[in-house]
Amino acid sequence: MDNQYSIGIISEGVTDQIILEAILVTYLGNKDLPITRLQPKENESGNWDKVFKYCKSDDFKQAFHFLHWVIIQVDTDFMRRKDVPKEYLIDIENLSTTKIIEAFRTLLIDLIGDDFYEQYAQQIIFAIAVDAIECWLLPIYYQDNKAKKTTNCLGTLNQILPQTEGFAIDEKKANYYEKIAKHFKKRDTVVKCSAKNESFKHFLDQLSIILSPPSH
Repeated sequence: MDNQYSIGIISEGVTDQIILEAILVTYLGNKDLPITRLQPKENESGNWDKVFKYCKSDDFKQAFHFLHWVIIQVDTDFMRRKDVPKEYLIDIENLSTTKIIEAFRTLLIDLIGDDFYEQYAQQIIFAIAVDAIECWLLPIYYQDNKAKKTTNCLGTLNQILPQTEGFAIDEKKANYYEKIAKHFKKRDTVVKCSAKNESFKHFLDQLSIILSPPSH
């Protein structure tokens, strides 16, 4: 991929950005890939609500003046909380992964605005992690059915991290995720892990279609 292509990331937190950046650099084969952290910025905190607010903001629209693509990341597990506003609420309990992704995609497009989305649809990539981005990390460490889990993924990850990495994720610290992200240095590893997780694969499929250089 040519260095002229630039990507912005809107995510729930810095740890999500670390994982996404590792995947992007490796999968797209460009260690110098220009990536801008739109939300949260350096030394800021984030959450799903801030992702939603950013998607509705003028800052979101302005980002397309200087970036080629914008990635919007959100975990779906917050929908189980009791304080989610009714206008955002999606009953994820009885939905398949595909249906959850579709429902979140529709919600995010509503926040962006249909007209604006239609104009920039080819430049917007959704990284909707079912149920959390930690689920995308399970195939790094597990070869059995735990690799395909989509609930309690952080807990499952913490069952094996003390033996393999020497720590458990007791809080969302950047250095924990930077160490885990190093496992994504090979494109083959990224592809194999995505094959075990439907929402991970959905994200990669978008990169293949939208970000890969056109064939001649």
